[in-house]
Amino acid sequence: MSHHPTLHDEPDTAEIPSVARSLAGNEPPARNRWCDGITWARGQVRSRWVRRVVLGWVILMVLATGVLAFAWQHTPTTADLATWVRQQVVVHHGQYAPLSTIAPIMRNALIAVEDERFYQHHGIDTLGLLRAAWDDLRAGKLVEGGSTLTGQLAKNAYLQGDDHTVPRKLEDLLLAIKIEHRYPKGKILEMYLNLVYFGNGAYGISAAAHLYFGVAPSQLNIAQSAILAGLVQAPSYYNPLCYPANTRDRQSEVLTRMVADGYITSTEATRARQAPMPPMPPHDAYCSG
Repeated sequence: MSHHPTLHDEPDTAEIPSVARSLAGNEPPARNRWCDGITWARGQVRSRWVRRVVLGWVILMVLATGVLAFAWQHTPTTADLATWVRQQVVVHHGQYAPLSTIAPIMRNALIAVEDERFYQHHGIDTLGLLRAAWDDLRAGKLVEGGSTLTGQLAKNAYLQGDDHTVPRKLEDLLLAIKIEHRYPKGKILEMYLNLVYFGNGAYGISAAAHLYFGVAPSQLNIAQSAILAGLVQAPSYYNPLCYPANTRDRQSEVLTRMVADGYITSTEATRARQAPMPPMPPHDAYCSG
């Protein structure tokens, strides 16, 4: 006699579809097993990708270290830099000025406008380099150096021309690191101020202070220091004897940075902007070109 199942009868598990049995907890459904396989495969791919990236970085770092080591060995030694700077002052008929004889405000003006993180970096200003790299990227070529005072000293002492190639920039950086490794900050600033060109034949701070203002480096005031610090970037364009308007604009920029860095107050900056410019020479010897 045939039996018709009722609501109270237990179903025959042999007739339950495999998916239903899976849902009942006996085994995982086929779709879940497929997803687990995909997840495992993705994990393997991701793991291989990570290993390749790490290996690539390791190889890149090894190559970079080798290149830097080779370049370091082939850049000039800085052991005789201080002696060479003194010799250059004599060559240009100047007078060497020890740091203690240079007005502190002159040192601060130069640092404010040329290398505001001078006392924090070790020859390379990372933030300055990033800013320069961004400017280079926007220009589509190497236009910004991002150099520090130490880098400028290295360039003036060891390198010739205005080369913006990558190898030249690498040499600049390595020389700056070498100089920082050998000399204290005060000595680096002293050498820079005695070697840099201030225009109109004035090499070094002593020559510039006497030429433009008739004073010793120790007697420079805020207004005069801002003018001289501004000349470093472009001595001809900011020549106070020939282009006083350009000089005023640049002086104002330097004073603004000095206020921002806390070297002077806004009142002192205003007073310096109102100070008279250097007197024009009685002839056009300095401006004939």
